[in-house]
Amino acid sequence: MNVLLVAKLSNQTLTENILSPLLKSSYVDHVYVLRDFPGDMIDGKVTYLSPEKVSESRIRHIRKVVAGVRYCSKYKIDVIIGVLNTPHGYIGKAIGAMTNIPYIHITIAGHREFWLGGKIRERVNLAVFRKARIITVTGQQTLAYLVSKGFDADRIVVLPNLPNQAFMDSNMQEEGERKYDIVSFSRIDKNKNIGLLLRAVSRIKNECSVKLIVAGDGEELDNLKRMAKELAIGEYIDFVGYISDLEDKLRIYRNSRIFVSCSKGEGFPVSLLEAMSCGCVPVVSNVGDIVDVIRHGTNGFVFNDVDSEMELAGCLMRLLSDKELVDKTSREARKIVESISVESNAGIWDNVFARITARQ
Repeated sequence: MNVLLVAKLSNQTLTENILSPLLKSSYVDHVYVLRDFPGDMIDGKVTYLSPEKVSESRIRHIRKVVAGVRYCSKYKIDVIIGVLNTPHGYIGKAIGAMTNIPYIHITIAGHREFWLGGKIRERVNLAVFRKARIITVTGQQTLAYLVSKGFDADRIVVLPNLPNQAFMDSNMQEEGERKYDIVSFSRIDKNKNIGLLLRAVSRIKNECSVKLIVAGDGEELDNLKRMAKELAIGEYIDFVGYISDLEDKLRIYRNSRIFVSCSKGEGFPVSLLEAMSCGCVPVVSNVGDIVDVIRHGTNGFVFNDVDSEMELAGCLMRLLSDKELVDKTSREARKIVESISVESNAGIWDNVFARITARQ
């Protein structure tokens, strides 16, 4: 089976989360990746197709559709896969409609992919992707949302996100005392809501020893630094900026006891899986598909209030005052590596492709 994959994504995310399990599927002979620029060369089964980029305008996406139709004929494509709604999901869906080739849609950011941008955009997104042959989601909340919007449950498949294999293997590593009590690892924008964490730290700083590391960059970084000064917690926080190097990421997670996500909206962040794989205890807001892997009080903690810091502060105090609880929950968090893998996702793809071929 020849696959046309329409996606942008970073090279790391594309390789780890999408290409690696696809290439392990027994059905896949070759993957042709349609995007504006080439990516990492994995093996001889991946070819990057990058049409000449003549402008930054949306017109280039129309050219990409035209090129995609041509590639489908040239490379004898059997199935088209699009990742994320805008624009690559739309591009892939258009190519599928023009060639009558089955289209599979991958969501990786949860149901917010559909409704972010308002009611009109939500209705359009739902109408377009309801016609996909198969749609993959990262968890049960997104599945339930789509079913509530009239999607056929039989066409929806849960396909978990995946971290780099180095994180999956990290629980075999020797570890010492962890330097940081809390780690935040994400884009720094209003949706990520990291100010809530800073306010929670301000609440507990006099009750227990706490050291926080904030990794990431974004438009809210300067505001967070100002907030830290205003709350008089600057001495408790290390802002380390954007981290891209794999070894640096591993070192930060392995040096941290608790991973916190305060997002107001989320899909299934890979950072959560990375942190759990490294033994960080997750304390996360109850949004998106995050809670699919968290059993509150067993392998992590879930809080509901993303506007007031009191509930989050309570979770952090409970953990920081009980080392035995942290150690026990950490061991349970590490078990995430037993339930997700490239091989298990490849098996999910095998089932998807079997259904596609059965209908042809």
